[in-house]
Amino acid sequence: MNLRPKLMLAFISLIIIPMIGLGIFSFVNSESLLEKKYSEQSEITLKAIGGNILYFFRELDQLSNGNVISSEVQDPLRLSELPMDDPSTLIRFTQAEKEMSRILFQHPAVSYVVLYAKNGMMFRSYRNDPMTFKPISFSELQRHSLYDDVIRLGGKPLWIGPHEQRDLTGVNPPLFTMMRVVKDLESFNDLGIMVTQFKTEEVISMLKAFQNPDADSPGARYFILNSRGLVMLDSNNRYDGHSIDNYTNSMPQLTETYESSRMKFDGVDSLVSSYQLDRNGWVLLSVQPWNSLTNENVRFVQWIGMITVIGLLSAVLFNVFFVNRVAKSIIKVVRKMRLVEQGLLDIRVSAQGKDETVLLANSFNSMVERIGDLLSEVRREQERKQHAEMMLMQAQIKPHFLFNTLESINALAAQNEGGKIMLMVRRLSNLLRTSMHHSEEIGIKQEVEHVRSYLEIQKYRFEELFSYELDVPEEAFEYTILKLTLQPLVENSIQHGFDGYEDGQGLISIDVTVEPQHLVIIVSDNGIGMNHDVLYKLSDGYSPSRKSHDEAEMGERRGLGIRNVADRLRIHYGAGYGMMICSSEGYGTTIRIIIPKSRGEGL
Repeated sequence: MNLRPKLMLAFISLIIIPMIGLGIFSFVNSESLLEKKYSEQSEITLKAIGGNILYFFRELDQLSNGNVISSEVQDPLRLSELPMDDPSTLIRFTQAEKEMSRILFQHPAVSYVVLYAKNGMMFRSYRNDPMTFKPISFSELQRHSLYDDVIRLGGKPLWIGPHEQRDLTGVNPPLFTMMRVVKDLESFNDLGIMVTQFKTEEVISMLKAFQNPDADSPGARYFILNSRGLVMLDSNNRYDGHSIDNYTNSMPQLTETYESSRMKFDGVDSLVSSYQLDRNGWVLLSVQPWNSLTNENVRFVQWIGMITVIGLLSAVLFNVFFVNRVAKSIIKVVRKMRLVEQGLLDIRVSAQGKDETVLLANSFNSMVERIGDLLSEVRREQERKQHAEMMLMQAQIKPHFLFNTLESINALAAQNEGGKIMLMVRRLSNLLRTSMHHSEEIGIKQEVEHVRSYLEIQKYRFEELFSYELDVPEEAFEYTILKLTLQPLVENSIQHGFDGYEDGQGLISIDVTVEPQHLVIIVSDNGIGMNHDVLYKLSDGYSPSRKSHDEAEMGERRGLGIRNVADRLRIHYGAGYGMMICSSEGYGTTIRIIIPKSRGEGL
């Protein structure tokens, strides 16, 4: 398929279809986004309402704390211990009840205050409200299940919500009731029970303050539930006294902190959010019909549709006026690349303008030039490799070395030195076996044995001119090395390093060190060293391909065996490894070789 049909297919697949899919996806997921949004708003609202309600009850707690130690409460309960047949006592009872009325004016929510003495006497004070609840007798209170809870709290307030204990607190009107033990300030003994009832209007006003002023509109409604799911207060007074389980399958009364989800409430699809008030297990609940929230979604969907249409039109114009021009430039470059594939490296692409198509053309031209340079470099590198391989073949078997060794064996035979003949033949056999080894890499142990055989043969030929030391740890034997790496180096030391030395003065050392990432091999001698010109010829600036024919024949005298080893190491292991030479006239030569760790099979 050509580029233009591909671009059209990509345009439809990657732009048109995704944009349509995005519109559908946005429409489908808009409700979940709205649910999350309004859930967060409901959490903020419920926390605000809950904070106001908790502040209201803390205020009443503080008011009650002051009342239980006041004379208005303490004095009437102490009077209950006086004889009832004394007329002065009755007068004092009447006066104490009048003074209790001060409690009613401490807060507008206070509706009724009842004091129960231990002997059953009852003192009360209430507002002139015909709907105010009439208290029960002390004997009935003692038989009630909450009485033991009040005694166990030992003076702490026990709150009862509307409709929770109808036999105790009444139903009409619904009131919040607080019960607590009153203790004597002097002896701390129980004087009696104080029951205070508070109007719910202020709490209901807090709930209504956050809902739609029109009670009939489909806005949010707020409820206060107890831990059993009883609706104690409804901002619309519709579900008061009913169980929330009758209207939803969820159990918001079990909310630990805050929860919000979309569900059916009283048969209406709604967003139900619940918030724990941290007081008697009471839960604040909000219910918002989902239809009242999705009015905004209609406009949102309209905006999505409009944006999708505009985006599609823009994409079409973009494809017509821009993508086609870019496609033409790319097709032009592709045609030129096909010519380059045929070997025409003088092809160039001309381009006009200031955009990325010009950069593409310039990059293509630079790439073609770079390819030409790389091909030339590869050719030169191949020539160097071929030359190194040729020198390797020369290093494998040097005719004069082989002839001299055979002459030495012949001389030993003439002297009837059978043991030395066996040793020389074994050393020569080891040299030939390693030189003709089919693999390019051999084990460190084989390479060390090869160079040891070479040194032993040379020691016999040069009549103990030098000695040698081999320091190779056992752990190095499990790794491999490029074959014939060490022999050319020690050969250079013997032939050139010990020129003019007397017998026994020369010393060749070979040390192998195993490091975490690589192997380090050091070949050193105490010979005459190399001058600056020789080191320069061995450096990277010296190319063996520039040698004359005479230099190739005299390579052994000019250290070309060392250069051959360096080229082979660099070509085989890469630029990060190789050989470094340190030498100075009169101070010997040290060659450091670094190669990577590699384990050969069958070592």
